[in-house]
Amino acid sequence: MSAQNIHELIPFNNACDEFISGKYILADIKINSILNIISNDEKISNIVASCIDNYDFNTAFANAQREYENDSSLVLPTDERQVIAFVYNLLYRFNNKIIDFYDFLSKFYKKENETAGKEFYNFANAIIIPFKNAINDIYSKRHVIVDTDDYQKNYYNKIKTTIRLIMKNIDNYKLKMNEKEEFSMLLNSLFIASEKNDKKFVYSLMIALDYFSRCNKKTRSAYLSLEECFV
Repeated sequence: MSAQNIHELIPFNNACDEFISGKYILADIKINSILNIISNDEKISNIVASCIDNYDFNTAFANAQREYENDSSLVLPTDERQVIAFVYNLLYRFNNKIIDFYDFLSKFYKKENETAGKEFYNFANAIIIPFKNAINDIYSKRHVIVDTDDYQKNYYNKIKTTIRLIMKNIDNYKLKMNEKEEFSMLLNSLFIASEKNDKKFVYSLMIALDYFSRCNKKTRSAYLSLEECFV
């Protein structure tokens, strides 16, 4: 991740780190701080929004629970996007008192023969750290900040080459006429933005294509191939 990306993530990372190293009794304040930073940062909130779109938290929560003889635990999903969706939904419910945070800790993270307050540490390591890492990883893939003209040309050229290939095979996606027109318009706009080396417009169009491909699942592979251009 570039220095600029790291700088842009400092408030979010600091909020997570303050939670991780914080005190049990201040958890409500720390959760609220993390959520406020997400909502006030356009790039992070867009990542979260794309992850939670059509996400069924209740089902995911039920699937994550493991019941043992003396206690219960949670197992996070392995996919980064699902980690973000799961943890964000969880924090939102804590913040809005839909789920009581302290009851939750007692049920899932309080283990036998552990010292008092260790459940907070267990939760921070099992939930907040993976959430922080997933946000950082996806953010770095979406927001490559280029430092040289040659590097800029390299990934813009990758985008244009990928768009040419998608357009050449667009009929294979078997879209309805209006869907095909919208998809083509987005791709052509992204091509033009890449020709102009317009980072802001490229980013905006990638967000639009992400949303389009989630509504039109047949095009998801095309979007993912474009996202690979940024890696």
